[in-house]
Amino acid sequence: MADDNSEIKSVGSDVDRRIAFLVVVVSIVFFRISNLVTSKYIETPPRAASDPWRWRNLFVSWIHAILCGSWDIMCFTAYPEMLEDLDGHMNYFTYTLVAFSTGYFIYDALDMFFNNRLLQDWGVTLHHIIVLICFIYSIWTSYATAIVCVALLVEVNGVFLHARKLMQIFQFSFEHKIYVLNKYINLITFVIFRGGPISRVFYEFAYKCPAFNLPLRGVFIFLTVAMACINVILFWRLCKSDVLLTSRRKYVKENS
Repeated sequence: MADDNSEIKSVGSDVDRRIAFLVVVVSIVFFRISNLVTSKYIETPPRAASDPWRWRNLFVSWIHAILCGSWDIMCFTAYPEMLEDLDGHMNYFTYTLVAFSTGYFIYDALDMFFNNRLLQDWGVTLHHIIVLICFIYSIWTSYATAIVCVALLVEVNGVFLHARKLMQIFQFSFEHKIYVLNKYINLITFVIFRGGPISRVFYEFAYKCPAFNLPLRGVFIFLTVAMACINVILFWRLCKSDVLLTSRRKYVKENS
């Protein structure tokens, strides 16, 4: 056990944890201000008038996906060697990305708590719990940061996933060219940037990460499997809504 802890400590020995904590705080403040600005300067769409909180929450989530998805791609572009050493690779560019995204998920969990949405949106709550356990562990130990960056590639898909819902709120027609284009990009990027990264993270937790003892490895494997189940359910709902029901609507329209 002592050897495991010493190995984790040695990996992140050159990283100042205080910087990560500062970035987390800045991130929380940034997304809170984003929410306030959205509330004050962007008119609530008529379709969201009965629940303006959900529209603002979705818009802020979209901002997070754009920022972190772009940042994450830059991480792998600037440091391609990360893929060869996912459990041990460490630099401040990737470390602060994890901290920034952690700040967002803390902000969003607090936003849900203060608006009594934790139980109502239990699937999102479960997702945030899993994410925060993994991210905070990585920040605290300065270990497996690159694995978290792989996991954050899901935010590339998040850009199109949230855009889909935003277009529905703004009452885009299902046949609108932009909506249709986004629909297919969303499904393709879902498979690539969700299925791929989750599979890689599972492999790393199961067969790599030598600093993990057996109980810790088991916890992270369980969390990854739980996240995979959440995404399988989400993908089925997307396929049912954007492929099966769309085909049915088109068939009915053509034969009516």
